[in-house]
Amino acid sequence: MRDLLLTAIVFGITPIAIYRPWFGVLAYYWISLMNPHKLSWGFAVTMPFAQILALATLIGLLGSKDRKPIPWTTELVLMVILMAYFTLTTMTSWAPHYAWYRWNMLFKIFLMTFVMTTLIHGRQRIHLLLLTAALSIGFYGFKGGVFTLTGGGVNQVRGPNGTFIGGNNEIGLALLMVLPLLIFLGRDEPGKWLKRFLVATAVLSCFSIVFTYSRGAMLGLAVLLPLIFLRSKAKFIFLLVGLPIAYFAYQWAPESLFKRAETINSYEEDASAMQRMQAWSVSWNIAKDHPLLGAGFDMEYSPDEDRWLSYADPKYARFGNQSRAAHSVFFQVIGHHGFLAAGLYFLMLALFMHRLYRLRKVPRRYPELKWVATYADALFLGMVGFLVCGAFLNSAYFDLMFLFLAMGSVLQREVKQHMQAQGVPCPPDKRIPIQSTQTQPKFS
Repeated sequence: MRDLLLTAIVFGITPIAIYRPWFGVLAYYWISLMNPHKLSWGFAVTMPFAQILALATLIGLLGSKDRKPIPWTTELVLMVILMAYFTLTTMTSWAPHYAWYRWNMLFKIFLMTFVMTTLIHGRQRIHLLLLTAALSIGFYGFKGGVFTLTGGGVNQVRGPNGTFIGGNNEIGLALLMVLPLLIFLGRDEPGKWLKRFLVATAVLSCFSIVFTYSRGAMLGLAVLLPLIFLRSKAKFIFLLVGLPIAYFAYQWAPESLFKRAETINSYEEDASAMQRMQAWSVSWNIAKDHPLLGAGFDMEYSPDEDRWLSYADPKYARFGNQSRAAHSVFFQVIGHHGFLAAGLYFLMLALFMHRLYRLRKVPRRYPELKWVATYADALFLGMVGFLVCGAFLNSAYFDLMFLFLAMGSVLQREVKQHMQAQGVPCPPDKRIPIQSTQTQPKFS
């Protein structure tokens, strides 16, 4: 029954996606982020729903006049350069079968990311897309939170199998990224019931993040919550509600959770942590030998396991004698593609964070664009969660991260268009002036 219902919904949306391709973008991200078909048990599990919606959206895009040019910020240019570079490293990869599969997946993600930038414009569509992303991942935060509170927290919160968010670490990362979105969207939501639902989902997601039993997610939450508190408009209410919840959660949490958290301090005695360091040493040493090309996507799945182990630091030999993923965004890119590609990747992220930092200050000169700053703030904090948790997780090619990155460029375009509409010249380097001046124009 679930399979039939989902299939009917997707095929019902498909003609709408052709007629209104921007709606197809929303539907595509709902399927690709939430993966609802993975929650069924029949034929729908393997149905290419995301590809169907992507194809319908592309068809609609060809005939649509309701689109904008791609906002070619430096980050988006770097995305194109990286895709070309990844093609080169895939040609010389250790594991061609796995590498080309990953390349194909990433190409589709990049394609739909750029399609999104042409069709999502204006406050309403941006709001709907961010709401779609937040609730698609937030569904598992809500579900996991209820599961945790009713089940005593003895089991891990996990995502749907066979997806980017399938494991406990992966769903923990995704929930960290959307937690600021849930909070900021809920804060400004005019609808009473949706506002309450977003806030409830954010609270339950915090429980879910902790009970993924992911050490990286716990660390990310410990960094993220104080930052959200500092950006909160209702700090007193935040403390009034948050402190009692934290106290009772501490008293109620099972011993297994505390033992898991304690391994963060005693990582040198934990075999799992040492295996990650072994994998990091492999990635680093591969890049030293192949600084321009690395070993290609998913090189850890090469059939020649001895080759992988030959790059491992000998001091970690007692912790494992088989190849494994790097479990770090940073070392993942370094090992897969070498130092040059890693430098471009991290430059892209740094420029993105800088752009969001500037967008957060836009209301100083343009108070009517406060909503842009709100979304930029949420994206900025979400990326902080990605960087902290991603330091211990293989998620360099996570589609939600690329959606966030492209949304920064979309928000920049909104500000630029507003400036042009007010007759304010945009600087040649396309930066946004944020400092107040005596000649600042006034708007009604």
